[in-house]
Amino acid sequence: MAYRKGGEIVGFTPSFIPFQAMFQLVMIPIRLVDWLFYRIRIRGRRTLQHCRSAILVSNHTLILDPAVIAHSLGRRRTYFTMLEETALIPWLGTFVRLLGALPIPEGVGSMLSLENAARRAIAEMGLLHFFPEGECYRWNQDIQPFRPGAFLLACRLGLPVIPMTTVLHERRWRGRTSVRVAGRVIPVPPLVTVVIGRPVPPPAAAFSADPHTLRGAAMRMAAEVRQAMQDTVDALGGSREIYRGKMPRLVKKPSAAQPGPGVPRVVRAI
Repeated sequence: MAYRKGGEIVGFTPSFIPFQAMFQLVMIPIRLVDWLFYRIRIRGRRTLQHCRSAILVSNHTLILDPAVIAHSLGRRRTYFTMLEETALIPWLGTFVRLLGALPIPEGVGSMLSLENAARRAIAEMGLLHFFPEGECYRWNQDIQPFRPGAFLLACRLGLPVIPMTTVLHERRWRGRTSVRVAGRVIPVPPLVTVVIGRPVPPPAAAFSADPHTLRGAAMRMAAEVRQAMQDTVDALGGSREIYRGKMPRLVKKPSAAQPGPGVPRVVRAI
């Protein structure tokens, strides 16, 4: 079922057999890649045993981050949010949605649509994941400012936020940080540690009926969680020298969409 703009956000649920089968099939090679290439280590998985429902957030530093997060959750499973333009790509969009990806809608009423979808996603699987940096910063260990959307949802739904921090360490092969394969220079993959932190409950102000108070609470919560994740990276000695730049988007927006001089830029909340 291909996704169309304005369509159903939660397209597939655990009761749909292909949804379950596709995920289990894909996770077999994913686990092998995580163990062989990233030598993945997972800390704090027991946290999930005591938390039935939550919003998950992670720093976005690996192209395969969703797969790494899915592996780290063990027997639990989550829906992942993704850019709407990715869901619109033929075949690829349907494939990633079968793995649990939910497109973030854009435009008027998008927050309400996402909130309704989030309620359904939580009811179906208990977990909903966001990358609040908004972009993939490859191998980056300086966590970028968070967009407040995930935290605003956590406040509105009364759910805790569980930070999942991906910590990277430089790895060498025979003393080198890269190898040449078929004429191409390929960097040696970093060692990966995923730290599942303690749940952060919504602040008291999150239960205010005033939208400005609610948004302020969400922004403070976002800053608090981001700082806790950065502290985790620093405490484990994440390697800052391996940063490889911002990952280009699969779909580029037309240049005409860029605002001209003096025109304010619309910032998405998510």
